[in-house]
Formats: sequence, C-alpha cells, structure tokens
Amino acid sequence: MKIDLQIDSTKLILRLRNGQRRLAYATVNAINNTAKRIQAAERRRVEKEFTVRKKNFILRQAAVIKPFANVKQGRPYAEIAVGQKPRLLLSAFERGAERKPSTPSARRVAEPVIGGPARPRFNQPVTPALRLRRLRFDRTKTGRRRAGVTRTKTYLVPQVGIFQRTGPATSRLVYFFSRGKRLKPRLRFVETAKKEADRWFREEMEKEVLNAIARAKGRGL
Repeated sequence: MKIDLQIDSTKLILRLRNGQRRLAYATVNAINNTAKRIQAAERRRVEKEFTVRKKNFILRQAAVIKPFANVKQGRPYAEIAVGQKPRLLLSAFERGAERKPSTPSARRVAEPVIGGPARPRFNQPVTPALRLRRLRFDRTKTGRRRAGVTRTKTYLVPQVGIFQRTGPATSRLVYFFSRGKRLKPRLRFVETAKKEADRWFREEMEKEVLNAIARAKGRGL
C-alpha cells in the first residue's frame, strides 16, 4: 500500500537558515511518526479481532515498517505491511483467501482438535511435542509411513486424521484432516492505515515544523 501526502505549509520553515534541509528532516520525521501510529493501530486491531496465541510474534508481524523514510538515503516515504513469514496466515485475512495445506503435495489441512492433547484450549498454541513437524511416524524399509506407535504414541489414518493411543485398545483424535476453509476478510489493514494517516499526518507535520523552528531559534527569519 502507498499513501501519497501533500504538504503546503512550507514557506515559513524555508525562510530559515538551511531551510530546505530542515524541511526535509521535518517531513521524514512526520512520515515515520505517522507510520508508527499506523503500526500501533494495526496491532490493536489484530488483538481486538483475533485470538492471538503467540502474542509477541503476531504483533510484530501485524505491521512491519520497512523501510523508514530517510533523508540521507533520499527516501521521502515509509512502507508498512503485514508480515510475510512462512506459514503466517495474517495477510490472507485482508481480502479473504482459501486456507490451503502448508505442504505443497498435501490435499487436506491437519487441524488440531480443540480440547485434545495438541490444543487443550482454543487460545493456546499447539503443544510443542505434538506439532506436526515434530511427529515422526515409523517408516518401513520401502520408506512408506506405517500406522504404528511412535514416541508420542501417535499414528496416522489416511484421509481421516492423526490419533494417539491411550490404552491397549483405545485411541483419541489429535488432528483431523479437512479440505481447508475460507478465511473471511477481517483484518482491514488498508482501511486502518488510511484512517490513521488522515488523522495524524497533519498534526505530526505541524509538530515537526514547530520543532525545526524552535531548534533554529528563528535564525534566517
């Protein structure tokens, strides 16, 4: 997303000594301060709309500012976007998308049973020992996975799910295989960013202009 902003209150600061340089730094500071305000608003939006399990990680990815505006590098803009880490679904909630298996060759999505051993509660992350990437099912000499007991006492039933043995003749479902689901557009990242930019940029720019004038002590006026 790109937000274009026009500045018309520049005559006073341009009359200062090194006025163009001071204006450049004031503009960059105002842009970066506005970007930080957008970042904070996006994080609040995520916390309000979603059940956040890994809070520190998710909030960092909710709005990533990179790069910041920079005078020395000739960059009069900042870019802010949803994180794009592997397996992170957050950006898919902007326009809505089909949740697909993380493994390219897979046809179904493995979803942990809420209240089960992998995810005892909805707001909890998956138990580390039962994360899919850590489950290593026994393999035969031909390399095929065998529906047998592993260290976690889990076994796989194709097209159905992953089970865990609880006794000689009993098992419980840990993951069930689904065809995926449609993710609704709940993030509203662009809408929030535009709203915050319209709300704060003028105020941030005026504040930076006053700071520049104060630092210059009126020299050049």
